[in-house]
Amino acid sequence: MLTACSPSQEKKQGEQPSQNDLPDMSITLLDGSLLATKELRGKTILVLFQTDCDHCQREAADIERNLHAFSTSTIYFITSNPMTEIEKFARQYKLNERENVHFAWTSNENILNSFGPIEAPSIYVYSKEHKLVKSFNGEVSVAEVLKYI
Repeated sequence: MLTACSPSQEKKQGEQPSQNDLPDMSITLLDGSLLATKELRGKTILVLFQTDCDHCQREAADIERNLHAFSTSTIYFITSNPMTEIEKFARQYKLNERENVHFAWTSNENILNSFGPIEAPSIYVYSKEHKLVKSFNGEVSVAEVLKYI
């Protein structure tokens, strides 16, 4: 389950997902299309977030400011919030029209089954071979994430 915002800005390393591979989780993109995360290609970053979380909002703004550094990766922002809130969040942080950034909805059950109980935001960095490189549970600076891209 994606729990409330992380309590501080301190870097917290989360528990690794039970597998070191991309989870097999169904997500719904903003255009309504369904996608299985297991089928994603290339370097992938999953950002699990809540639209009303101030830590998530800061991370989204930080990612937008540094998007050029993510050019070799595809970022998926995933939440269980309603689609209207996801769309508003994507527009607000100017990430809705970026080629390598996607927003999606999934159920809390999918998040819990794939990652266990985690804080918002949580970031999972995967290699092009779908192996987990690094996970961050709670707010983290983009500079720290970029070390693992």
